[in-house]
Amino acid sequence: MARTKRRNAAPAEPSVEPPAPAHPGGLGERRARILALGVAGMALLLYLFTLAPGLTWANFGADGGDFLAAAASNGVPHPTGYPLYTLLLQGWLALLGGVAPASNVAWRGNLLSAVSAAASVGITVHLAHGLIRERPWAWLWASLAGLAWAATPLLWGQALITEVYALHALLLTFHAWVLLAYRSEVPWRRPLLLGISLGLGLAHHLTFALIAPATLYWLWSEEGAPLRRLRFWLWMGLGGLLPLLLYLRIPLAAARRPPAPVNWGYSEGFSGLWWLVRGEAYRRYLFAIPRSAWLGQLSQWALITSRQYTPVGLGLALIGLNVLDQRQPRLRTWSLLWILPVSIYTMGYSTFDSQVYLLAVAWMMALWLAVGGPALAEWLSQRLPPGQALLERGIPALLLLGLLILTGIRLPGISLRSDREAQDFVEGVARVLEPDSLVISSADAETFALWYGAWASGEILEAAPGTAFVNAALYQFDWYPRLLADLYPDLPGAGQSPLEVLQQNQGQRPIFFAEKLPLVPLEQLEPAGPIWRYVPEP
Repeated sequence: MARTKRRNAAPAEPSVEPPAPAHPGGLGERRARILALGVAGMALLLYLFTLAPGLTWANFGADGGDFLAAAASNGVPHPTGYPLYTLLLQGWLALLGGVAPASNVAWRGNLLSAVSAAASVGITVHLAHGLIRERPWAWLWASLAGLAWAATPLLWGQALITEVYALHALLLTFHAWVLLAYRSEVPWRRPLLLGISLGLGLAHHLTFALIAPATLYWLWSEEGAPLRRLRFWLWMGLGGLLPLLLYLRIPLAAARRPPAPVNWGYSEGFSGLWWLVRGEAYRRYLFAIPRSAWLGQLSQWALITSRQYTPVGLGLALIGLNVLDQRQPRLRTWSLLWILPVSIYTMGYSTFDSQVYLLAVAWMMALWLAVGGPALAEWLSQRLPPGQALLERGIPALLLLGLLILTGIRLPGISLRSDREAQDFVEGVARVLEPDSLVISSADAETFALWYGAWASGEILEAAPGTAFVNAALYQFDWYPRLLADLYPDLPGAGQSPLEVLQQNQGQRPIFFAEKLPLVPLEQLEPAGPIWRYVPEP
């Protein structure tokens, strides 16, 4: 009976990383790492060449001013507080400030994104090589997948600005590498590292939880079912808890006196911390889309994902998914569980910038592309045997050439080398403000740029010391008037309402508006550089 079961059992699925390459195209572990570093270096050069020179609003990057001001002032950025990113950004700004003290503060933050994105490219190459190392010219196909991922508009655009998503991409790829490729003879190391990678992801961006179904499926279906062992759970839980302790940074930073000027939630206590971490300010956008709009959201999802790799790359990725379906169904299921929750969340999150969450989907397509490319070459070589050797080498080389041409075509539209709109705004404000001014704003882009110029680069407060900054939109939250009252104890009306601030400071301070707001009639605003001076009626 036992023999019958043995004969009828399905063949074991190939492991992600076989012990040795079966074809000259596969590299040993040391050379695979060198290859990954080389491709990551190429991606970094691309990003450096196209990096924004300073503060930018491009690529949904208006939040960059908030992050930089929070890091520089040891404050708390907008929900969910991003404790890991804030700490890394603080250290990075200090490090580059010591090495290159004359460098632009926002450029330093942009560089952190470039390094993070390039590192994710290197991990992708290493993981892709492990998936296909038995295939002809595996190193070339893995390099193609990594470079294609590097040149996707989503990753490339986020690599050039100060934002959280390049680091998010790095943490996603690192977790996938630990899950699929990392092995150790010491039994506790892998679950500990898995927990750490999960905890780091959640300490950075809570949407990291969307890949939990894929992670649990992979571990549950793994040989030996490690999730059924208590010891595995304990080590993974310990690894996950350590990074999550970084959230304690938020109440510690909020409790400083005098308070940090960028202090979302003003969360000295649990209620403020809970409001911040759960993203209460943005919950109204989640699944707020009417049923009639879901078809449009689906078409938008398809458009964004398909344009990352062009129709050719999309075709190779779908071939790769089909190969996994036929040969490695466990990897197929894992990859689908990876992209499905992210896709549903992205389509249901009603904001103009929600498409950046599709980075996780675009990355998975790079792995599919790495699998589909060799499969296509194999299929063609079987039908054209005289040109087998040429096809094995020529197809990936031809695709690399095409990718190079595509990158050159995309470069002018993605490059931010000449982007100065936000930087010019900050410099223009610094030129027109007077000491002890009052600046009232509302929109994210202008507000965060003002905060950056005040508390990160410092040029605004250097030119106009004593200036107070008030955001009219944030008065909807009960913590904001309290913060302003503590931050500006000598500003009349700060703890009441934006209208009270305006009325009680007329004739006391020069008043400026970053945008035209309904607080005052338009005829009482006159242009002053990039902003407006308030001129009340006599």
